[in-house]
Amino acid sequence: MTMPSVALCADAACLQHPETMGLTGENLLSQAWLRLFSSAEEARAFLREDRLVDEVWVVSSEDVAPVNLAATLKSDRPDRVVCMLAFQESGSLKSRVSATGIDAFLTRQAFLGRYAQRKRRAAAEAVSVAGSRVEGPARAGDQAFSAASAATASATSAAASAPACALQDFAASRTRSFPGASAAPAAAARSGSAFLMPVVSGSGGAGKSSISTIAALLSQGLGFDTLLLDFDLQFGDVSALLGVRSPLRIEDVLSVPARLSGLRPEGRMPALLAAPERLEDAEAVVQAAPQLLDELMKRFDVIVCNTGAAWAEQHAVLLERSSKALFLVDQRPSSLRACQHALDLCVRCGIATSPFLFALNRCAKNAPLTSIDVSCALQGAHVAEVKNGGRDVEELLGAGMPLDLLESKNDLCTSLERLLLEVLPNASAAASESLFGTHGSGLRLLKGRRSRGGKRGSSCL
Repeated sequence: MTMPSVALCADAACLQHPETMGLTGENLLSQAWLRLFSSAEEARAFLREDRLVDEVWVVSSEDVAPVNLAATLKSDRPDRVVCMLAFQESGSLKSRVSATGIDAFLTRQAFLGRYAQRKRRAAAEAVSVAGSRVEGPARAGDQAFSAASAATASATSAAASAPACALQDFAASRTRSFPGASAAPAAAARSGSAFLMPVVSGSGGAGKSSISTIAALLSQGLGFDTLLLDFDLQFGDVSALLGVRSPLRIEDVLSVPARLSGLRPEGRMPALLAAPERLEDAEAVVQAAPQLLDELMKRFDVIVCNTGAAWAEQHAVLLERSSKALFLVDQRPSSLRACQHALDLCVRCGIATSPFLFALNRCAKNAPLTSIDVSCALQGAHVAEVKNGGRDVEELLGAGMPLDLLESKNDLCTSLERLLLEVLPNASAAASESLFGTHGSGLRLLKGRRSRGGKRGSSCL
């Protein structure tokens, strides 16, 4: 099987010194998936006929202005993705790029992310080919995880700056496979794969942790085997919101993969894989994240992922695999602006935004924003409304009593449940058998609200 490749057009000085493009320590000539061109004429002659290169990155060339080269390559093959790299942005250059039909205008950081993504993809595809030649599934799995881990470590060399103790904790996980791990590439379609729903926002304070916790509980209540994955790798605290005092953490399963066999839901509570306990472990966890996610997706029906406020590599890993991403905006105008910035980042990094489901959190009468306001700002995108749950949400989740919150029929829970019934596959059919419902009558949460403190609540419908 021949792998798709990427063409990089840059002048000779850049190709000889990749650090000028931010690729410090990279040997470009050793990358089998990368074709290098310093001459615009040679690049155009080759790419006009080639059918294996599916993406082109234009930095510079020896004989033609980069924007002209990128435009010409796009004109020659409109079906091929052509990206223009500019490490110093200017409004006039961006306008020219947009006018020529070039697919993306990449900043240095976006380019580095795209390079690491394609390098991981090539490594995974190489592993798939190599694994198919090894007799016995156990040997194939061991070789796959070792090769993929080595490639990932190279592609994310920034993690080398993490403390030695943090890297040592994960050394064992990078040299063995998870139990039953497959050598298939991450991008391949997998039968029986979980419905993966990251909960993201453009800024902190939008309610990701609360929404993630409640969504996982509701999904479990609908009859899906659900995992709540805390991928806020620095400050994740959903274990506290869920009321779990000694949770299994991501670094635990990376150091001892066999512990995954004990990760399962219990009754009304979803399974929980908590964020790293130590902040310095975050970068090292990202290296193993693709293999970990692929393994988790074989074990559950639904995975709800909490994420951090600062967008980083782990967001790309999640969004690339997501079935639907719940994008939260809260009532602050700054949250809406941050949402727009995050969407621009996704476009520059080549991350599809079609799986995004936008939701305006903390909706209430006389709230500053409505779903129509947000939809207009997002150029007509559909925006769902998640009701304001009031102080009950903070009090009960803060005390680690999430089931009490659900049983109170809080407005936040009922509106989020409606959303999940529309999003999760076959959720409406599962509703009649929900742990929160009565036979044949749907979910109790949708029948009315019972306030705490003896106050009368109005119907949620």
